[in-house]
Amino acid sequence: MIDDQTAAGFVLLVTLPSGSQLPESFSVSALSVWLFQKPALVCVPMMDTRFSSALQIIITVAVNEKNSTRSTSDVLAAKLDAKPSLVRKLAAPLMQKNILVSSEGYQGGYRLGRPANAIYLSEIYLAVTPDKKIWGTRDDIPADCFISSNMNEWSAQLSKEAERALLGLLGEKSVEDAIAELATIDGGKCPMGRTLTA
Repeated sequence: MIDDQTAAGFVLLVTLPSGSQLPESFSVSALSVWLFQKPALVCVPMMDTRFSSALQIIITVAVNEKNSTRSTSDVLAAKLDAKPSLVRKLAAPLMQKNILVSSEGYQGGYRLGRPANAIYLSEIYLAVTPDKKIWGTRDDIPADCFISSNMNEWSAQLSKEAERALLGLLGEKSVEDAIAELATIDGGKCPMGRTLTA
């Protein structure tokens, strides 16, 4: 059986014979895929979106604080077009690192644990992706030459170097910097954008 968490990590690709079309009622779910004339079915790992989703949550909370607006799981989930359970799952490690705090009750919701200029994007990245590697390698390739014998070790070294470079870049930007950059990109098109840096 495929659970929601497993299904969220894969996209199903169905290859149809040339000229074939899917009916308008066609839908894909984690448990059922319509197969037409023995097409190829491939599971492809999707990109990890934990960091980008957590980043959007943090920035939204920061902007909502500036505008005296509550940031509940439902509000944040609507912004992400996701379920509130995903927000709560991403918020848990962020609260452990004092990036977010939450409160219950009528006026409850999420708030920043520290000022926006004291929270760096690298902290958010490390909080929600502690087990993430920039890329993976295969360890099942026969070691029959100097390339295949050493590829995993070399690739792992490259991955560590790329990770250090990424953390260096993210460590230079705070949540406040991110808000200012988003406001600049927006250029006042969005009504909320006009209040981001106020």
